[in-house]
Amino acid sequence: MEDKKVAKMAEALLAGGKMLPLHCGKCGGPLFEREGKIECAVCGEKVATVKPSAKPATGGEIEQILVEKLQRFASELRDETDPHKISELLSLMKSTIEVYEKLKAK
Repeated sequence: MEDKKVAKMAEALLAGGKMLPLHCGKCGGPLFEREGKIECAVCGEKVATVKPSAKPATGGEIEQILVEKLQRFASELRDETDPHKISELLSLMKSTIEVYEKLKAK
């Protein structure tokens, strides 16, 4: 991992961020939660806002989220020329489809 990325992650931890077991859909960097917000320390992508009183997502809501992510990945893939980024996007799409299919099978 590049020194700049590591420095950004260290900065997020020192600022009180909590590293999550999730990765950014844009750059693949680890996501951090701080002050109720989740974002990527590497590229700054804002992922979500955590609401303590939020109810758990239903199966249908999760399916919709997965479809939205697939659409986003496909949109990024359309214009991408970097082979490594293309491979990363295809891997993310494959994983998302697998989760979607498992959810639908239940």
